Amino acid sequence: MVYHIYTGLIIDKVNENTDCPLCAIKKVVEEEFLYEFLNDAVMDDDVRTKVNKLGFCSEHFDKLLDRKNKLSVALQISTRLNTIINDIKSPNFKHQTKKLEEAESTCVICDLVKESMEKYYKTFAYMFLTDKNFAKSISKSKGFCLEHYKELLKYSSHAGAMKKEYLKVLQEIELNNLYALQSDLKTFCDKHDYRNRNMPLGSAEKALPKARTKLYGEK
Repeated sequence: MVYHIYTGLIIDKVNENTDCPLCAIKKVVEEEFLYEFLNDAVMDDDVRTKVNKLGFCSEHFDKLLDRKNKLSVALQISTRLNTIINDIKSPNFKHQTKKLEEAESTCVICDLVKESMEKYYKTFAYMFLTDKNFAKSISKSKGFCLEHYKELLKYSSHAGAMKKEYLKVLQEIELNNLYALQSDLKTFCDKHDYRNRNMPLGSAEKALPKARTKLYGEK
């Protein structure tokens, strides 16, 4: 199983040494889909059918709205409203409730990003199996946010014969970086004691933004 079309972005983001390379990859993937939904995807019947059925979550609606092509958003939301109106026309109010609850939890872009990211998790593991340089690179990384660490564990079988070593390396990287973060948070807290007012913060100055990324991923 070779996913070479995904390896370039993985290597780039791991080498950038961010707090979570998978968050950086997800941003690129999400940006590509946002661009599509404001351009070519608007005219694609299959895509419009999915938008009508699933709609957008509030986060992706806002991100679409922040961009210039407002007409594309209006066209897609207009047809989405047809589906919602038909649901609310139902005389069965339990059916209405069910449909509206479903509408709160569906998003065509979320689904596409999730599907694409699964391929990156698999490729990540496969690269550990096939590329010794990649294994060295991730060993020097800053680890991952908790969500993406979990997903890497979930798809670790794609490391094949190297699965056990892969899991061990992931765990070691994650723990080392969480311990470092914990130490920085302690330094940050200690700095607020008046007796330590002259103590340099160093890397602890960014402890809270790092904690945000580790616990919840990048914004």
